Amino acid sequence: MNIDFSKMKTVDQLLADKAQIDLDAVLSNRRTAYLSESDPLRLEADYDALSQGLEPDYSAWLASVAAIKARFPLPVSAEALDA
Repeated sequence: MNIDFSKMKTVDQLLADKAQIDLDAVLSNRRTAYLSESDPLRLEADYDALSQGLEPDYSAWLASVAAIKARFPLPVSAEALDA
């Protein structure tokens, strides 16, 4: 029996894979929440402002985005990359 050592992963590689999976999950959850919760608020603010010739009030949209980011925080390793 031969062992194919080319398919072995180091601990660092396994941790990096897990970090990427965690980040992908958070980003997917955020994307879904943005589409269903915050984007409609922004579109409504844009339409209301355009139809009345005013500047859009994005306060509800900004609050929604902040709530989504609080509900789905980035993993610590991804936050370090953002900084």
